[in-house]
Amino acid sequence: MKLDLLAQLPRPQREAIESAGYRIIRWAAARGVLQTRVEKGRVTGPTGDFLKHWLSLASAQDMDTDLWLSFNYEENKARLTLSDGGAALARSPLEQALLHLPALRPFWSQELRQQHFAALRALVPQTWLLDPTPVPPGAVIQGLGTVSWERAPQLRGEAWQIQDSKGRVQENWPLALAAHESILTSRPVSGVVVRARYERNDKEQVVLRSAEAAP
Repeated sequence: MKLDLLAQLPRPQREAIESAGYRIIRWAAARGVLQTRVEKGRVTGPTGDFLKHWLSLASAQDMDTDLWLSFNYEENKARLTLSDGGAALARSPLEQALLHLPALRPFWSQELRQQHFAALRALVPQTWLLDPTPVPPGAVIQGLGTVSWERAPQLRGEAWQIQDSKGRVQENWPLALAAHESILTSRPVSGVVVRARYERNDKEQVVLRSAEAAP
């Protein structure tokens, strides 16, 4: 095990990585509850319709016995990356956007507990589901600070990327917005990439087994 790498990180980032495996498992369980509620019509109104559409585009999120996660560490902050391999839930832009969706905050807070929800939001990159529905007057798109999706293209650049629900990069902003299946993602700045492996011990606790810098 190469856990000495974590000893070089500040304590908050070290603890965030050590606990990430457990929190991802909790997130997966809560996500299953959300799927059931939406399928049974327990979420109604515009929010219910919105979730039915986006959940229909989501892929199955099975968890393996061994859980691999990759983190980008830069400027005293550790964030999950979208690198290949590892937990599909954690690296899915659509799932990340659902975790950050303001309408779902009460649900996540209850199912995950506020402490774990806050920790996951700090760990999971901010991502947005592009919806052609106009932003209500006086409101802004949280995290972007803009009053409409039409103005969002000016925020794009090397730090931003549009993908469809299958992860394919989209270049045409108007078409991506109209397609109602596109996701705006933020790219992490370059830094040290830490790859960590978690597994369940004999007490069924999710523990960190190894952590090393990715080549």
